Amino acid sequence: MTQISEDGKWMWNGTEWVPNEEDASAAPAVAEIPVVETPVAAAPAVSEIPVVETPVAAAPAMAAAQPMQAMGQMPMNNGGVWAIQTAEYGLFFTKLIGFILTAITLGFGLPWAKCMFFNKWSSKVKIDGRSIKFTGTPMGLFGIWVKICVLSIVTLTLYYWFAGYKQVAKYVDSHLTWA
Repeated sequence: MTQISEDGKWMWNGTEWVPNEEDASAAPAVAEIPVVETPVAAAPAVSEIPVVETPVAAAPAMAAAQPMQAMGQMPMNNGGVWAIQTAEYGLFFTKLIGFILTAITLGFGLPWAKCMFFNKWSSKVKIDGRSIKFTGTPMGLFGIWVKICVLSIVTLTLYYWFAGYKQVAKYVDSHLTWA
């Protein structure tokens, strides 16, 4: 099953967003830009070199440049807007509860605290008006956490420095989906 973006320019092939070829074939041909040649004033011992002037089209992001509408909204390269809606007290109390949970459990509650944080964070993020959600589980993150700890102890922290520190970020990225 393929998914097409709202603007119709991108298609999800199951692993990444790729340009939509169907949309490109239906698009009209690009109009040619007129080329104007003007000679450059002759310098001593240099022949006249024609200079080609072409009008520079404004970048799409610059063409739709707008002032930021609200705190927390940032323009994206394609002209869209992403925003993190932090209502009430934001994520401060979620992080505080996660820290207390981790401290009380002597570190074993860290995966639950991280999942609690990522669930709250993802519920507040909007990209071009679309929400995202975190589908990871504390037990899945706990397995990665145990693997990182054991392999780091066995390899005298070499595993952590070369591969382990990326594992949690990979887990989080692979469990973020559109809501």
